[in-house]
Amino acid sequence: MQTHLGKTDIPQWIQKISESKLSVPEYFSNNKVPFSQAQYYRYKKRIDQEGTESLEDQRAKGNNRRITAEIEGYLKGYVSGKPESSLSEIKEVLKERFAIDLSEAGISRCLKRLGCSRKDKPRQEKVKRTYTVCGGFELISALACHMGWPQAVSVIIKKRIQQIKRSKLWDKNNPEDKKLGRNKQGQFTSRYNRRREVRERRFESIENKREENNFRSMSISTASPPVIARKSLAMLALPVVTNNGMIRSVDTPLGDALRCVCGFNYKQSTLTKFMAELKYLGVAEYLLRNQVEFWQKFWQKHPIGKMELPVLCYYIDGNTKALWSKKRVKKNKVTMLGRVMGCMETVFVHDNFGRPIYFETYSGHAPVGEYILSLFQKIEKALEGPGSELPVNRAIVMDAANNSVRTLRAFAAQDKYHYITSLDDNQWNPRNIRAEGKPQRYHYGEATLSDCEIELKDSQDEGYLITSRAIKIEWDYGKRTVILTSLDPSIVGASEVVKAYFDRWPDEELQFRSMKKVACLNRVTGYGKQQQEDRNVLEKQKELQRKISTLKKTLAELFPPIGEQEAAIARLVKDERKLREISRIEKGQRILPQKEHERFQEIVREIAQKQRAIKKIMEPQKHEFKRLRKWEREWLRLQGKEKVYSVDVELDEIMTFYRVGLVNMYSYLSYELFGKSSISMNRLVHSILHLPALVEETKEMKRVRLKYNGKDPEMMENLQEAIGKINDLGLKELNGKTVEFNIGDIDSHLFSNN
Repeated sequence: MQTHLGKTDIPQWIQKISESKLSVPEYFSNNKVPFSQAQYYRYKKRIDQEGTESLEDQRAKGNNRRITAEIEGYLKGYVSGKPESSLSEIKEVLKERFAIDLSEAGISRCLKRLGCSRKDKPRQEKVKRTYTVCGGFELISALACHMGWPQAVSVIIKKRIQQIKRSKLWDKNNPEDKKLGRNKQGQFTSRYNRRREVRERRFESIENKREENNFRSMSISTASPPVIARKSLAMLALPVVTNNGMIRSVDTPLGDALRCVCGFNYKQSTLTKFMAELKYLGVAEYLLRNQVEFWQKFWQKHPIGKMELPVLCYYIDGNTKALWSKKRVKKNKVTMLGRVMGCMETVFVHDNFGRPIYFETYSGHAPVGEYILSLFQKIEKALEGPGSELPVNRAIVMDAANNSVRTLRAFAAQDKYHYITSLDDNQWNPRNIRAEGKPQRYHYGEATLSDCEIELKDSQDEGYLITSRAIKIEWDYGKRTVILTSLDPSIVGASEVVKAYFDRWPDEELQFRSMKKVACLNRVTGYGKQQQEDRNVLEKQKELQRKISTLKKTLAELFPPIGEQEAAIARLVKDERKLREISRIEKGQRILPQKEHERFQEIVREIAQKQRAIKKIMEPQKHEFKRLRKWEREWLRLQGKEKVYSVDVELDEIMTFYRVGLVNMYSYLSYELFGKSSISMNRLVHSILHLPALVEETKEMKRVRLKYNGKDPEMMENLQEAIGKINDLGLKELNGKTVEFNIGDIDSHLFSNN
């Protein structure tokens, strides 16, 4: 409005409004004024303070410019000489030199108008600092990403999802009733687990539940490969960040270490759902097969040194895990508890360096001896030895529990693999020796060896005999040990066979014991049960029925007189019970009237007489009657045991897959830290992986500063040397950040002391 008013127009309007009898709001509402009510007050205040001359329009004169041509020239020269100067610095210079106070925005517009280019100061990169209690595990996490392990696991799972999508299972869409246990968005609520059908089928076999599962609703079916890889890293770290390997311990304070290890602080519910969906996918078989190829390719590139023996050994060992269940499940002896109970057993195949390369899990007792060769047939394409190009003899080393004649017969039927096992003391009999060579001293210990040929019987096939090479070891301290093997004496001598067997302890069993501790291999993961017939019980019942029927026919003539005596005893017992009811006991004596007391004594004598009569009838066939009672008791014991529950092993195999991957990474890190010197995995975890650390992250870099442990300088020295090698690998996380490690002191304010 001001552009249409002259210098004299505004004062006239101000005067009219001031002299009017109407109030200012009423005047503006009743008259058409060329400016607003608010502007009226501004004009009035300005006239009162500066007079009417202050209302003169100065735009025709170029306005009141504060930046003169002199200042513009100075600005051009100053900015060209110091292009990195900030706007605040320029503001202070102009204020000091020309006594003008300009805003930074005004200076910026002026420089833009003058065409002056200014360089912004480089901003300091934002650093996110985090303190973690399991900082040493960052070494494992970074090495896993460098090896491509989580990426490989993600690829396997994605391939399985694609298989499901191409199958009939994907077309089945069976959403649950949203009104029962779900909210309006279809999400599960606490009511879901209280539904009858859910409670009744909670522990049902996964094989039965998989057919009815709605795969379209599973989160993993739409998850990206990086997300699956990140969750796989979280599962890998589970034994370290929980101390017990159980998912339900992830929500404890120690579980916060997942934020640094895998890039996201997962909760128990997320990881539980992830494992449940893997179980429904049936991915265990694919993970087990592919892990053999992955680790063998990796270890073949690893320097192994010269073989000490002409035998390449593979060690077979089992891990029996206790299974607590109210249902009748398959049982076996659980060594760590020393009792026969429900269990699951995992059979591991280790290479000659003690590293696990394959495993399978069974419900109840694992048929190790019968299925050893079938295990190797599944993985023989990948089992070409750890890198040696020389032709070597491959021997499978087993403990005494697996040396059944059936197993030895299976080995005899092929010529690719040999066996080395021990013979139990109760199986040793000098009469079974067919031939015995000359005694010789053991090259690697204090003992005398005798190469023999032994004869063994097959307990399952009566009359079947098998011969095997046996090495009798007479130790100088008096103990005797017998080793069985199929290796030819002309190729491998007795001392080498014995050494190959007893190297099992340092090379495999000692390390395997440590693996169970640090990787929680003894933990049983959630399971379902499938009811099936117990063939052994059914066969025993049929056999007992046949024996009882045959024996009863033999004793048929004796049953009628025995039955008469037993019927008479039954009548006498009824009469005796009536007298017992009316009697009373005082000071340990029965009190009865004279007549009833005489009758009670008479009944006792008659019952004893009948019992002697029965014993007299049974005397000629007393052994047959004893066997009959024994078989009848056994038959009664087996009633109701025709069904047994077989435990699902799918989820347990998936969890064991992650733990075996962790063990292999421990082995690699141990080699990098200590080379050929031995160190237990338990020591590695407690001395290195549990070191606290300060983690500093930027957009492109992640620096992990491990805290120096002054109480263990030797270990810290080895770690310092290994960190240099590890940093040279150029490790990167899943998100592409470069990871760099160092070791030193960390203060309580999350800043490293350099």
